[in-house]
Amino acid sequence: MNRSAALEPLSHDHHEGLAFVARLRRARRAGEDPAPLAADVGAFWRGHLVPHFEEEEAYVLPVLERGAPDLAAQMVEEHRAIRALAEAAEAAEAGTAAWDRLDAFADALAGHIRFEEREAFPAAERLASADTLARLGDDIRAAHDARPPAP
Repeated sequence: MNRSAALEPLSHDHHEGLAFVARLRRARRAGEDPAPLAADVGAFWRGHLVPHFEEEEAYVLPVLERGAPDLAAQMVEEHRAIRALAEAAEAAEAGTAAWDRLDAFADALAGHIRFEEREAFPAAERLASADTLARLGDDIRAAHDARPPAP
């Protein structure tokens, strides 16, 4: 799917998110210990998802709120749910319960990325004027450039 240049940095983040989900799923299939992965979820949450969600809510959400309020509400609700799942996964201890939390986090993140790439971002691209998209792109790239290095 072609993405406007304005939203490409956020789509790149989505690629990183899907790669992280794939890593969790491979580890599950391999029977790895979930404890180090739980710590990795916390680091991924803080280093990648927090700044990503902040950028989406600062730049994409206002466009959706004006023209697609249902999509805007879904975006915010899924961000909140993923935060809760990340915190629960990070707090998980060894055993089946830990894997249940890691799986729930991975499933929610993958579903959220699909929603944004297939519904929210295309709607924002349709709703925003070319000038608005250009400004959003500048703002998103500046925010990306200002991010501290992720762990």
